[in-house]
Amino acid sequence: MLPSAAMADLMTGKWTLITGASSGFGEEFARQIAARGGHVLLTARSLDKLEALARELGGRGGVQARALRGDLAAEGGAAALVRAVDATGLVISHVVNNAGFGSAGPFNDLPAEREAEMVRVNCEALTVISRHFLPKLCARGEGGIIHLASVASFQPTPYMATYAATKAFVLSLSLALAEESRKSGVKVMALCPGPVATGFQSAAGIGAIAGPMKMAAITSAETVSRALDAYAAGHEICVPGAINKAITLGTSLLPRTLLARVAGSVMRLGGRR
Repeated sequence: MLPSAAMADLMTGKWTLITGASSGFGEEFARQIAARGGHVLLTARSLDKLEALARELGGRGGVQARALRGDLAAEGGAAALVRAVDATGLVISHVVNNAGFGSAGPFNDLPAEREAEMVRVNCEALTVISRHFLPKLCARGEGGIIHLASVASFQPTPYMATYAATKAFVLSLSLALAEESRKSGVKVMALCPGPVATGFQSAAGIGAIAGPMKMAAITSAETVSRALDAYAAGHEICVPGAINKAITLGTSLLPRTLLARVAGSVMRLGGRR
């Protein structure tokens, strides 16, 4: 797919910081941004994977790619990461806050420490990173931030209660920051994908995408491609896929107590272990 003129102007020769870049959506963002002529600063805990990806992407058409280890699940991990990014001397024009994980099962049975760690990565780290870079972007009047949310942002989700709550936070924060930044020339967008076959399912303890959720699934590559086009166009929310869009529209029409009941039924039918 050839990049649009808007995307080429937005990304070419500019540095994008991508968290959670060693696999899944993060890796796909890195590949597609590099294909659009953007430089990428890749961060995650798996430095070996990052360095291999950076070697693969670097040098193509003048693209630069660098790897930087960061552990956002650690206490103070986000603050340590932004200090390390600043120390590189790179001017970051775009941030993809992709790092995050989920869990599945009855809330009462899930490890408390792991649930708290999820809040730290999905919410606290994203907030710290955005707070660090957004003022710099606004001062220059360029670039922006993509936050990875989810279709789960739009309704409570039994058996993934903490995960859905963290993504509701991400969506709310993204829309608020988009409005605050609207006149600055800086973009803030929440990407709200539906089911996509990545390493997320295995890490969260969910089986293969099946049942009602399988109908809404699109590929990781298509999700990221649509997200980057929406970002270039200045959209504040991107929900890739017609079925996913219909699902999120439906959430605005039903009482939240009923949404929780429906979501619980879907989780029971759709592949939760």
